Amino acid sequence: MAQLPPGIRFITSFSRDQWYRAFIFSLTFLLYASFHLSRKPISIVKGELHKHCAASHEVELNSYKEYAAQIQPVKKPSNVSQCGWEPFDKSNYKQLLGALDYSFLCAYAIGMYLSGIIGERLPIRYYLTVGMLASGLFTAMFGLGYFYNIHNLWFYIMAQIANGLVQTTGWPSVVTCIGNWFGKGRRGLIMGIWNSHTSVGNILGSLIAAYWVSTCWGLSFVMPGVTIAVMGIVCFLFLIEHPKDISCSCTPSSVKMQHLLTDCENGSVSLNCSTVVTGEGRHGTSAISFLGALQIP
Repeated sequence: MAQLPPGIRFITSFSRDQWYRAFIFSLTFLLYASFHLSRKPISIVKGELHKHCAASHEVELNSYKEYAAQIQPVKKPSNVSQCGWEPFDKSNYKQLLGALDYSFLCAYAIGMYLSGIIGERLPIRYYLTVGMLASGLFTAMFGLGYFYNIHNLWFYIMAQIANGLVQTTGWPSVVTCIGNWFGKGRRGLIMGIWNSHTSVGNILGSLIAAYWVSTCWGLSFVMPGVTIAVMGIVCFLFLIEHPKDISCSCTPSSVKMQHLLTDCENGSVSLNCSTVVTGEGRHGTSAISFLGALQIP
């Protein structure tokens, strides 16, 4: 019998469960990296929304002042500015650009509180898919302001608020999924490597946004929006939220739950055990309430 090729020997050296874990690790890594990828364009495009051209414009005016009478006046198109994109070309541009960040961050903070509560009561795959598709829509919506020549500040603020709310679906979902598959075993190593998705997403988002920022800044938002939407479809097609869904033997959470059940029977846990271990939901547990979470020692 011929010896197996080295590549095949390497593949077969891992069990089915290990391959599933590696797949979920990689998939959730890419999914959340796409969230950060779609958040990055605003920081890149700010320089294009307001260009520091006042000083250079004055120099040019003084240098060619003697030729002013010879130059035929050219009518300036409406809503077009040499110093950026209206309304961000005004002198109060810092406040206006700050309002974009403020809108996103406030919506994100509020949405994160609500997202954790809602996410625990819905299937992760569906919840994350909807969130990613919505994130793609609202990220691209900001860029569409360029193509449709929109200069209303509230359009961009509402796009930021909506995007901030739906972006909160990402973190609770992927963390829950990773917890289902890896539990507490080597959690520091796993989370340390996995959390690099933040940097990877920011780098990719910066590269994509920077490619179009000088020529067509609308694409700096549209392309990341399309990217996260496509990843949302990938999530719907491939995400396995719990090992039990495929009868996988790697179920670290079941061991933890058994310990909790034992503690409840012995009366060693102070909070109401029915809040945590009853309800027999999809994976044997029901979502904990906010008050119940505060009572955990």
